[in-house]
Amino acid sequence: MTTATGTLVVRGDDMTDDEPTIAAMQSDRGTFWLIARIGFVAAPAMFVLPLVYSALTHQWHPFPVICMTAAWAVLVSACSFAAMSVTRPGGHPWAHQAWAVPVAVIVMVPGGLLAFFLYASVVSALR
Repeated sequence: MTTATGTLVVRGDDMTDDEPTIAAMQSDRGTFWLIARIGFVAAPAMFVLPLVYSALTHQWHPFPVICMTAAWAVLVSACSFAAMSVTRPGGHPWAHQAWAVPVAVIVMVPGGLLAFFLYASVVSALR
């Protein structure tokens, strides 16, 4: 194929296959936003429902404390996916995972302590 100036353009040489299309990038943004919204709903549920469970059963179980601790990591992950959903076109949305993983691990320590003491206080108050 030739252009108006007479230069020969071979289709495919000027485009690379690894560049995502605009539609694909918008689809990824929509997926990231959906995952973030699910995480923003799941994290509070993961923290509150074990407290309701302990209030109903009046027993100590280790699983609710683990679930409440993991809720903090889910919340950080939801924040990361929300940041990924608003990454500018041509940007690298996966770069947000570089800060999300260490922050999730660090947040789980005080989150786990808070979960343990809150769960223990609910169980002991109901006994």
